[in-house]
Amino acid sequence: MAKKRKILYAVLDWGLGHATRSLPIIRELAKNNDVTVLSTGRSLNLIKNELPDLNFIDHTDYSVKYTRKGGSLIFFLALQIPKILLKLKEEHSFAEKLVEEQKFDRIISDNRYGIYSNNIPSYFITHQLKFKLPKGFEKLEFISEYFNKRYFRRYRKVFIPDSASDQNFSGSLSHDLKSIKSIKLTYTGILADIDSGKEEIKSDYLIIISGPEPQRTMFEKIAVEQAAELKGKTIIVCGKPESSKIMKSGNIEVYGHASRKELSAMVRGTGLIISRPGYSSVMEIVSLNKKALFIPTPGQTEQEYLADYYKEKKYFYSVSQDKMDLKNDVMEAVKLSCPIRIEPNNIGGLINEVLS
Repeated sequence: MAKKRKILYAVLDWGLGHATRSLPIIRELAKNNDVTVLSTGRSLNLIKNELPDLNFIDHTDYSVKYTRKGGSLIFFLALQIPKILLKLKEEHSFAEKLVEEQKFDRIISDNRYGIYSNNIPSYFITHQLKFKLPKGFEKLEFISEYFNKRYFRRYRKVFIPDSASDQNFSGSLSHDLKSIKSIKLTYTGILADIDSGKEEIKSDYLIIISGPEPQRTMFEKIAVEQAAELKGKTIIVCGKPESSKIMKSGNIEVYGHASRKELSAMVRGTGLIISRPGYSSVMEIVSLNKKALFIPTPGQTEQEYLADYYKEKKYFYSVSQDKMDLKNDVMEAVKLSCPIRIEPNNIGGLINEVLS
């Protein structure tokens, strides 16, 4: 029998995607190991709701502030880089202290760059090996790849939740690399937290609200207003794990939050999903071979790139938030269907590599 390990698993709290894609890994690890989850905010609440018997540490991440004016978001974030770098240094000191005091054997970090140890094997999970810049600045993206290359030296391996083949979903975010060596990388196949049940919660449209504030609330407001114009049953999930409120009005049902089991049943039972093209959301959608309409977070260049990438390949339709017209957009979205057959993920291989 394999030795039981004491594992520190860190999750970034930028939207819920990092938490949801980490859930199947954490569940598997927790079967035979002592797992402590380090996160904060809604991501920590979500994991606590799903796996209440684990150990938890609430430690803030980079506390990035987002602007209401999406077009300037990348530059608004750039102004916060000095604060983020200081936080990375503090985060690493905190991780080393935890390793010394609680005797962890392994660290897995989903996009928390400061959570690693110089004294035990540490592993990193990301689908962004370079960061997308606004149009006109693409030639400078190599700088972000170099930044990642530098930080990846602290980790034994970097796991990428995508396929290494040309039929992939992250596009140039994790392919066509210039400086990061492939020996450091393991492509795991997609990581999606979809339960194996067959239950369906029927609807014509499922609107999943997610992402950082204040854009999450702005998206919710527009979606709720326009959903009234849709014909058929619409379910709206607001992505607030702290809220269990359910409201019904005509053909619309609004949930403050849905458990992972409930959300899987909603995804299985709907005709069309309307959501952000957050990478983890995309993984769940393609896992169940669903059609989708994507509304990228304004100014969030990764989502804008993915929305354009999928639209160009005719996988999924997308529209910018300021041009949302759901009554007409859904008619375009149902015309497209992603043709890619999904490869099984390699969670078992990932875990074996971490524990060996």
